[in-house]
Amino acid sequence: MSRRPPWALLVVPLLLAACGATPATGSAGGPASESMAAMTRADGAPPETAKMVCSEDISSKVVQVLQLSAPPQTRSTWARSVYTCTYALPMGPMVLRVQVAPSHVAAVAAFEADRTRLAPTETLDGLGERAVGSATGVAVVLKDDDVLTVDTTALPVRFGANGQRRTDLANEIASDVLGCWTGDE
Repeated sequence: MSRRPPWALLVVPLLLAACGATPATGSAGGPASESMAAMTRADGAPPETAKMVCSEDISSKVVQVLQLSAPPQTRSTWARSVYTCTYALPMGPMVLRVQVAPSHVAAVAAFEADRTRLAPTETLDGLGERAVGSATGVAVVLKDDDVLTVDTTALPVRFGANGQRRTDLANEIASDVLGCWTGDE
């Protein structure tokens, strides 16, 4: 039986407020829960759902969770089917990545490779098809043909006035992104 991690109590209120009032959709106009690989644009640009990790919705969740006075600056890249968004937080960078795999089998293989590389990991219940978190501050989530990684390892183990833990932040932000992808607001 899985023990509920302490951050799990924070996830529900955050999910309820995630992504504003507009349901997320991919560039093809379908629901965000469709495979992002199927929605890769013909011009080679990243799918809209991958770009959500750098969206105003997720940025506002970062502001809320960390009680920041202003949204952090972000920098994004799209290379080799990986969309990366780096948040320049006052305490250090937080990196969100979406690997857009060509198939579900490839996404599962990428997820398993990440899980093995990060071992030991803890299962994160209720996120995507599979999700794990590391004690170092990385959350990895498999959803459809895609793998989301939230990496907070460059942050202090604890930071801020409330003693926020980087592992909790990684899990909370992964939950927020999944809420956007599935339309669970």
